[in-house]
Amino acid sequence: MAAGSSSRLGQPKQLLPYKGKTLLENIVDTASAVSDDVRIVLGSRHKQIAPVLAHTKAQFCYFKDWSQGMGSTLSYGIQQVLNKNRYTKAVLVLLCDQLHVTSQMLEELIFLHQQSDHLITACGYDQSYGVPALFDRKVFLDLLSLSGEQGAKKIIQKHFKNTQVISFPEAEVDIDTPKDLALLR
Repeated sequence: MAAGSSSRLGQPKQLLPYKGKTLLENIVDTASAVSDDVRIVLGSRHKQIAPVLAHTKAQFCYFKDWSQGMGSTLSYGIQQVLNKNRYTKAVLVLLCDQLHVTSQMLEELIFLHQQSDHLITACGYDQSYGVPALFDRKVFLDLLSLSGEQGAKKIIQKHFKNTQVISFPEAEVDIDTPKDLALLR
């Protein structure tokens, strides 16, 4: 997910430099290490952001209604995945600004999900939970019904009895404000 306008930050966080690349390139590389099918939902400033992905195998799509909120954007992304392969078994949802997500962490998340019968495997941090999270196809209709600002957390809450939460406190660190950006630098 990389569709937001980064309004609190005042510049597109997707293009912020981090470890010699942009935040978006870093998360795409991380996701590509665990999956051959990486999809990015772009929205705000997509014409400026899309060229950064030209050298990757990731596919991106433009959600023209990105300003409706992250729930609408996630729903659109799930629909794009299903348009390509309606038999998709699960979807791993990531954000471009969670700096400490690694391929090893994602491999562990995927492994734990495959070893359980839970519908969702989510990350726990700061006495909460959320993405990165892996969603079984049995909750795709719920993801498709999202709209507005309520995102993945709403679906995790709905299916909490059928969700396993793995500890990943580093997922709390993201870039939303100039103060966060100052800490990054």
